[in-house]
Amino acid sequence: MKKILFSLLLSAGAYGAYAQEVVITAKLDKAPNDTLVQLFEPYTGEFDTVRIVNHSFTIKRPMPKGGSIYVLAIGKQGEKGATLLYLESGKIHISGKGPYFENARYSGDVWVKEWQEMMALMDPEKGDGKKQNELMESINKAMKVGDEDAAEKYGKEYKEVTERLQNAYRNWIKQHPNSGVSAYAATVFFNGQKEFDEIFAGLGEHAIASRIMQRRLHPGKVDPSPMTLKFGEPGEAQGTLGKVKVGDMAPTFSVPDANGKMVSLADFKGKYVFLDFWASWCGPCKPQIPYLKAANDKYKDKNFSMIAVSLDSKKEAWINAVEKHGINWTNVCSMKGWADETIASYGASYIPFNVLIGPDGKVLAMGLYGEDVEKKLAEIIK
Repeated sequence: MKKILFSLLLSAGAYGAYAQEVVITAKLDKAPNDTLVQLFEPYTGEFDTVRIVNHSFTIKRPMPKGGSIYVLAIGKQGEKGATLLYLESGKIHISGKGPYFENARYSGDVWVKEWQEMMALMDPEKGDGKKQNELMESINKAMKVGDEDAAEKYGKEYKEVTERLQNAYRNWIKQHPNSGVSAYAATVFFNGQKEFDEIFAGLGEHAIASRIMQRRLHPGKVDPSPMTLKFGEPGEAQGTLGKVKVGDMAPTFSVPDANGKMVSLADFKGKYVFLDFWASWCGPCKPQIPYLKAANDKYKDKNFSMIAVSLDSKKEAWINAVEKHGINWTNVCSMKGWADETIASYGASYIPFNVLIGPDGKVLAMGLYGEDVEKKLAEIIK
């Protein structure tokens, strides 16, 4: 802002106790009294608030739609005062000696332990997560000085690390097929349709029934109004999701670049356009960047252009991420987060998300990830 195998009997018993309410209790020894605590559902902006009393707080929230990801934040302390949580019906207790969530302990129902295991796998400061970030920085540095050999070397290592992480997520899901946390991992780390279908086929009823998975399977129906988060106040409505599909005319848009110049789809009329939605804070977006770079380098002189539409709400974070990751194609951002009208018009409920548009303005493909990007381009651009 950890790994235990449970028997099927134990899991079934734990998941069966479905009271449709989550109870969050916390005791943080130095938590500032009378400070506002907020619980957000990032997709919709639903939120609950309480204040800290005696360095403790309790939040009860109905969970009629099943498990989902939430942000729990104390005051306005940024990452130090916030933690990402998977929540579903049941109980979770947070305890720690500090004022916020750093080094805190999490206990409660089965899904609490499972979420901690997943957080350990995703940790960007340890193991392959840290290695992945370090290799991305090395790739960017090599590219800046034109050292193609070094960039290629680091790129191969990056791919190997990414594959190891993917395998770790895949193995965890296989070991926890009925966990709502598996539904989260399936929707975040396996966006290629073939990979996603393979993972989905092994999931249990509880995982499939989660709010996360149902939102992926039925975009715009489970939660029809995505929101952008603003600490201290409700988010802003994104509006009605579009229902774009292959063969449709791509919705038009006009979004400013870093200098405030408006960039429109019409500016690329007669070209193949790869529209990529991402954000600086989006962890799953980062592994896609090398594949996008490879595709852009190969096809940029063949009547092809890429447009990266960021869902950032802070310009500095956006600009720094573009520079850090060497995203050297067209970059635009409305600074509206999930309230951006462009992603709403394309019907996306998650990122990374992308759309390939033909010279005639029609949608040719959607949701291309990893090697599928270049494969699809090779099919249509000769």
